[in-house]
Amino acid sequence: MGFSDLEVVMRSFLDDGKYADMTISCQEHNFKGHRAIICSQSPFFDAALNDGFKEAKSSQVNLPGDNVDTIARVLSFCYLQDYGQVDDSMNLKPDGIPRSHRGVYLAADKFGIFSLRELASSRIVNWAKSNWNLGCFPHIVEDIWCTTPPHENGLRDAIVEVVSTNIQHFLTQNEGNNVFNDNPAFTVAVLKRVASLHPLQRS
Repeated sequence: MGFSDLEVVMRSFLDDGKYADMTISCQEHNFKGHRAIICSQSPFFDAALNDGFKEAKSSQVNLPGDNVDTIARVLSFCYLQDYGQVDDSMNLKPDGIPRSHRGVYLAADKFGIFSLRELASSRIVNWAKSNWNLGCFPHIVEDIWCTTPPHENGLRDAIVEVVSTNIQHFLTQNEGNNVFNDNPAFTVAVLKRVASLHPLQRS
């Protein structure tokens, strides 16, 4: 069986739920899943279904506060090692794309799926590098800075790099100045990076 054949099988498990032995409930949607696939990649689900909690008896994990589309992308990654790209064809607002990836990033961190977290992070950074001139960019920057877990600096550092590289444009926007005023730690991080990019010349 080649990789493409395996992908077909895994996709059928994801789409059809055949041989499923667990359920993930999110709002009013029930996702059928397979412990061997999901729990082997996520300490969160492994603990929920194997540590004597009520979920272990019912084989059902309830996620009432999570986003259905985000959970669907998380499960897609567990089965296919990828999740569908969010693009302009989905008629989202300009900030819909990075917010969708940010949702996946935060969910991956919550569930302990670190390879997914890295993938979502790379997609956020790629978006930022290509869309730093959009009016919504400062809001996205603030959103990412304020919601990224304190133990994970990689994404924050990457966003600081993009802002520092395009600092003049960022400062021309009122929203950009507001982000600096409201987030002192972010401001300091950007100033340090700008200083390293443009060191003072001694006379």
